[in-house]
Amino acid sequence: MAAGFSLELLRNKLGFSGRAGLWKFIALLFALINLKTLPLAWHIRLITGLLRQIRSSRIRLASKSGPSALFQPVITSSRSPFLECDYNLHKSNSTYFSDFDVGRLELLVSLCGYGIDQTRKELAKESKDGFATMLGGVSCNFKREIKPFQAFEVWTRILCWNNKWIYVIGHFVKKGAVKPRSYTLQPWKKGKANRAEGTETAVNGDGSNSGPHPAIFASAIAKYVFKKGRLTIPPERVLRASQLLPPKPVDHETPPMTMTPNPETNSIDASTASIVEVLTPDNAGEVMAASLTGGFGESDEWTWERVEKERKRGMRIAELYQGLEALSEEFTGDNMPVLGQY
Repeated sequence: MAAGFSLELLRNKLGFSGRAGLWKFIALLFALINLKTLPLAWHIRLITGLLRQIRSSRIRLASKSGPSALFQPVITSSRSPFLECDYNLHKSNSTYFSDFDVGRLELLVSLCGYGIDQTRKELAKESKDGFATMLGGVSCNFKREIKPFQAFEVWTRILCWNNKWIYVIGHFVKKGAVKPRSYTLQPWKKGKANRAEGTETAVNGDGSNSGPHPAIFASAIAKYVFKKGRLTIPPERVLRASQLLPPKPVDHETPPMTMTPNPETNSIDASTASIVEVLTPDNAGEVMAASLTGGFGESDEWTWERVEKERKRGMRIAELYQGLEALSEEFTGDNMPVLGQY
């Protein structure tokens, strides 16, 4: 009796009594199940990820995981609430980018946070301008729908880099469908050598993937540039300051900083020319999706040659994405007919 009275008293204090209270309760419930889409929710997710990965970056340095962590992904988990769905009752295409934002931030802070801080200090005398990591573009390729309230994971990792851009990819994957072999920053978590049942990907005789992983919903790619005022900082410098690159050959020179946008150095050399022929704009999405099942968990040493081989492999995909720069030339501007302005 006392419990019933207390519950009724609590409902009255919360204003949930009567018909008006019922509608308030429904509104509160609707807000809770769509918490991810409420005002400032995106900012809170970014700040939370930033604080979490600042600490993780320190743990990584303490563990001296180094180059072996360079191409490892960060996994961020989420769901697709009702307000993220479109009239087709699946996750709206525009909402993929906000989830990719969170994954990219956590990845870059975790891997490059220390290197960015060190590079900023080194360049303090050369320029008084602030150091910035600027997004240069983002694109997403869709494979399968994400249904309302369905859970998913975003596997975000570094794809490659050149003298100006660092490219990051993210795979939207069915939650629990892929089990990592191990967790570099969370060694207390148990990994699994084999993938979950029903998620195997066909593999060619040479160990390469023959198609996209069946657990993938979508794959996205973005490019960043490190800037200090007008200075463009080569990604290699930041990665080296982050202790992520192995010792370089004696004849290798780190690209210099530039004051103006430098020509893209995405050209393919003879070491990768033979495999580029099979990569086209039509199958680039499949190649990027297939990269989820790479040999990034191998325990052998990541030498300079191995890092360069993986970087050049990623540049095959980045080259096609970089071709989208020509889109801005399609805008003709003045003196053209239009359908209307509304």
